[in-house]
Parts: sequence; structure tokens; C-alpha cells
Amino acid sequence: MLLHAVVLFIVGTAFAKDNGGIPQVDNVIDNLSSQQWDADEMTCRDKIFNVLNNVKNSTLWATWIWDSNAKSPYGTFVGARFHLGNYDQCLRPPWLSKHPELRTQYCLADVEMSQNPANKNWNLPGPYARAEEYYVEGGTPTGRSFSLMSYGVCLPVGCQTKSTVKYVRALLSGQHLQAAWDADVNIRNCEEAGAPIVRPMGYYVYMYTFAALALIALASTYYISEYPDRAESDTFVNHVVKSFCLRRNWELVVKEDKEPLPCLHGIKFLTATMIVLLHVALYTNKMSVTNGTDVERISESLNAGMSIHSDLFVDSFFAVAALLLGKTLSTMDITKPHNLLKNIAKRYIRLFGLFVVIVFYVAHVFLQKDNGPLYHQLAVREQEYCQRNWWLSLLMVGNYINTDTMCYTSTWYIPCDFHFYVITLVLLYIYRKNPKLGKIATAIVVFLGFVGPAINNYLYDLPALIFLNIGLGNDLRVNKNFTKGYIHTHIRMGPYIAGLLVGYLMSQYKPADYKKIWSKTTSFLGFLAGLSLIMAVFAAGSLCYQYRVYGVLSGVFRVLHRTIYAIGVLCVIVFCTYGDVPLINNFLSWAPFRALSRLSFGIYVIHPVLLFRIKMAARGHLRYHLPDFLVESFGTVVVSLMASLAVWLLVEAPLVNFTTRYLDTSLKSVPQHEPGGVIEVHQVDDYRSPPPGSS
Repeated sequence: MLLHAVVLFIVGTAFAKDNGGIPQVDNVIDNLSSQQWDADEMTCRDKIFNVLNNVKNSTLWATWIWDSNAKSPYGTFVGARFHLGNYDQCLRPPWLSKHPELRTQYCLADVEMSQNPANKNWNLPGPYARAEEYYVEGGTPTGRSFSLMSYGVCLPVGCQTKSTVKYVRALLSGQHLQAAWDADVNIRNCEEAGAPIVRPMGYYVYMYTFAALALIALASTYYISEYPDRAESDTFVNHVVKSFCLRRNWELVVKEDKEPLPCLHGIKFLTATMIVLLHVALYTNKMSVTNGTDVERISESLNAGMSIHSDLFVDSFFAVAALLLGKTLSTMDITKPHNLLKNIAKRYIRLFGLFVVIVFYVAHVFLQKDNGPLYHQLAVREQEYCQRNWWLSLLMVGNYINTDTMCYTSTWYIPCDFHFYVITLVLLYIYRKNPKLGKIATAIVVFLGFVGPAINNYLYDLPALIFLNIGLGNDLRVNKNFTKGYIHTHIRMGPYIAGLLVGYLMSQYKPADYKKIWSKTTSFLGFLAGLSLIMAVFAAGSLCYQYRVYGVLSGVFRVLHRTIYAIGVLCVIVFCTYGDVPLINNFLSWAPFRALSRLSFGIYVIHPVLLFRIKMAARGHLRYHLPDFLVESFGTVVVSLMASLAVWLLVEAPLVNFTTRYLDTSLKSVPQHEPGGVIEVHQVDDYRSPPPGSS
């Protein structure tokens, strides 16, 4: 009997081995065999069956392909969406050059298990309910859906979309998520192994242009260093050389202010840093984090104030920019139309340098600089929009025209800044020509600036706060809260108006003449008052988020919240400038902040590109972990800072330096109307103070 049992065991083992005892593969074969294949799919069908049969025989090339597929989904119940398989393994088999017949393709499929994805139940079902009630019908209030997943598969090259759909269904047929067996499957994109890299002409033009600018800057720096006497002559060539000199442009970054407001440097840089941190959190939350619901719970544990209402930080830039402009209004020479146009042109050129660099990077280089299962499709979308609408961006109308396809959504700030500057100067020009008409026009603009958000809120039925769906595939451009309630200039005027008023008062009561007029106690109490206003707005935002405020209250909130927040920031600036707030003054006025703040504009504009590449080139699940979050956030700040410095040295500073001689409006006698008559003043225009937060 024992011998008989041993023989049966050996025979059974051999039989199982000969017949490929891999139940999952057998299940896929059975599923594919039962499906209907069209005539044009038979080649793909035969290739797939060849792979599967060789997997059962443990053949290396076939097992390599099978191992590249996504396996059983996991983490779905806490928000993990992307089950990507192994993108690199599928597309980089080591034998590809010698065996092209084994070429593969990697395809990413979106699997929607819900019949009504827009209608979600935000209430958690009990533990004895059917699982489908949770992952098919459920979701989170911030837009996270458990019924949608992206599934990566590796299969032979040449398979059509409909054949790939059959293969995805077969792979999911034996999994524990039963709703996926007959779910809607949409193939996002497929990439072939060994496909040649095709770079458009725009890519080479962009890269060679930067290389040329670097060579010109190095040569100019060498020329001025070695031939200082020859470089002093006032010729066109020497002006170009001086404009590109790296040493001179670096000195513009670290130079001291003529009329110091040192606390502004700390506020500007720390604001830019906070925006980076919050964007890292947002991008992480949009990705396939294995603890996605935990991330949302952490946000709600902060009462959703700073995390949900983080868009307020951008209003700090508007307030600071307006303050610096307001300080120069009384001495600005715009009594003649050509001087008005010159000042507007100077502002445009100051914004243009970094703007054109980032817009054309996205339009021609972005797609070529990385890869990954998710990267290609999303980068193609960004590139297409910038190639289509780059001219709208450079005309500073991208936040109003074609907003559903606007180029690089993070640059909405730039046209707003430019619009505010132009409106302010035009009103000043009218006032200089006709003080009565200027006051009326200003009153109308201020009134519209304050009631505009309420009117806008009523017309589009918007909530008090912008609620943005956090799904990665969800494009902000089609989100009404973003395009109608966030990026338009006319709904952002409150902070700018407040900043202009404080800046004008500073021009009348110069900080240098009224330094430390308030005691430390008064200064500290004023600082606390400003900080209290800021925190009160965050707290109000938390309540609006929790109770989903709409209607009249929403309109009232939108009219007040940004302006009150800006007043709080301006209180901090005023009491740190005219008083002495213990510790805070010293910290915000720390010398290194001077250079860092002047590069904060570049940090703000550049960092979303870096985050996009970091997150969208991911190969698998991510995890939210505080130490990882901090390292990634501050690393993004540092890399963005370095990129901002490079763009400043090679593009922004040379462009501004070169055009300044043709747009000079400084040191001109300006007849200024005052109640007591006409006085003569002089403008001192310092174009080198970069935005955001500059004039």
C-alpha cells in the first residue's frame, strides 16, 4: 500500500507539472476561449494563447511578460486606485534586439465598476453589508471613488484596443472584486517596447536656445572680468554683455533694498514654501496612495481649515505686490501716454521671462523628459493645451479665454497680477489728468472689486470654498469651481486693493522716518491681531467646508474672506515695519531670506512641473508618511529654487537689463495734483524686485 501511494504521488505530481498547474493562467485561458473574437483579432488571440501556454511551461520570455501584468488589486477600500504592474519590465526585455518577434506592449486600462459613478454614497455601510455597497457605490466627500481603478497589462505587440479589453476582463475575472468581472473597461494608452524616441523640432530649439544663453552668459562674464576698461564703453554690444553678466545678475539677487522692508522677504519666501508643501499634499492625495482615506482623515483632523482653504496663501502675494506698487504711486511718472505704456511694458517684460520659459517647456519639452504608466497620457494633454493656447497665456488672457484648455493651470496668477497692475496705472493716469474723474473711476472699480465675487457666486451657484475633485484623471480645467470661482481677476481684487492702500500710506509715512514708533507691547499685540484675522478666516473656511455653505452666506463669505486674510497679512507687515515684534521681526528679516524671496516667483511657477514629473512618473502605489512628505516638500523647494536662479540668470535678468534703457521712466519731474496745488516729485523705479510680491 505504501509503495502504491508513493507511485500515485509521483505520477500525480508529474501529471500536474506536465499540464501546468497554474490555476490563474488556466482561468484566463478558459475566459478568453469563451469570448467571441473577430477575424482581425485572431493574430492577437493566437499570440496571447502562445504566451499563456509558455507560462505554463515556465518559459522565460513568456513568464517575463506574465510577471509584468498587474495582479490582484489591493488597497481598493482605502483609496488605492492604480494597479500598474511593472511598466519597465514589460517594455525593456533584455532580448529585444535579437528577438524582435517577442516585442511587447504595455497598456493601461481604466476599469469603472459603478454604473452611476457620479452618484456616490458618502455613508460607510456596516461590516455585514455586501462589499459592493462600499467599493462600487461608496466614495469620499472630496471626490475619491473606490469603483474606478487603473490596471496595467503587458501583452504581445499588435493587439488592438478591443482585444486588450478582452484580456483585461480575463485577468480580472477570477479576482475577489466581483464587480470588476463585467465592468466598463477603457484603454487609456499603449506603449510599444523598443519604440523609437521621436523628439519634435521644438524640443531641440528649446534645449539649444538654453545652451546658447548659457554660453553667452559665460562669455559675457569672462569678457567683463578680463577686459573691464573695454566693457565700460557705452555701445550696443557692451550693453548686451552687461545684461548677460552672471556676476552682475547675481548681485541683483543678493543686493540690499534701497528702502528696506526686510520682513517682506521672509513673508514672501515662507508663503512660497507653504504653497509648495500644500501642493505636495494635494498631488500625493491625488495619487494611488495606499492609505488615501487616512490622508483625508488627517486633513479633516486639522478641521479642514488650512488644508482646504490653502488657496488663501496666494492672496499674500497679491497683497504684497500691491503694497510695493502703492509705495511708488505718488512718484510714478505716467502723466503722458507713452510713459504709461512704458511702465506697463516694463511690468509685462518682468513677468514675460519666466512665463515664456515655462509655457514653452510644457509645450515642447515636458512630454520628452520622463515616462511611466500614467505620465504619457497626462503629459500629452498638458502639451497639447500649451501648444494650442500658448499665445493666450503670453497675451495675459489665459485666465478668461479658453479656460477649459488653458495652458499650465498654475500660471493663472500671472495674468491676474498683470491685470491688477494695468488697472492701477490706468486709474492713476486718469486721476493725474482729471482728479475728479479719477476718483469716480477708482470708486467704481473698488465697488466692483468687492461685489464682484458675490455676483460671480450667484451667477454660477458656487460654494463658499472651492471643492476640487481629487481624482488624478480629473482635470481642473473642467471644474466649475476652479474656472469660474478661482482664477478670474475680478474676484481677486480685494487683497490687491487693501495692499495698494497700505502701500500708499507707507509712501506718506516712510518706514525709515517712523522706525520703531510703537513699543514692543503694542507691536506684539498688533501682530497678534493680524494673526488672529488670518486664523479666523481659516476657521470660517473650515465651517464652510463642513457644512457645504452655498447661497447668500457663500456670497458674503467670498466677498470678505480674501480681503480679511490680506488685512491680517498686512497687519503683520505694518507692525513688524513700524514696530518691533520680539523674535518675529528678527526671523522674518533674516538676511538669507533676501535672496530667497527674490526667487520666490520662480519657486511658485516652476514647482508644479517638478511635482508633476515626480508623481505622474510613479510606477506603483505610494504611501503618505510625514517624514517622506517633508523630505519631498523641502526637496522640491530646493530644486525649484535652483531652477528659478538659473532662469533668472540666463533669461529674466538679461531680458529686463537689456530693455530697461529703452523703457526708462526714472528720475523724471512729475507734476502731481494735490489739494493744495502742484508739487514736483521724482520717480525712482527699481525694476529688479521680482514678483510675486513686487511692483
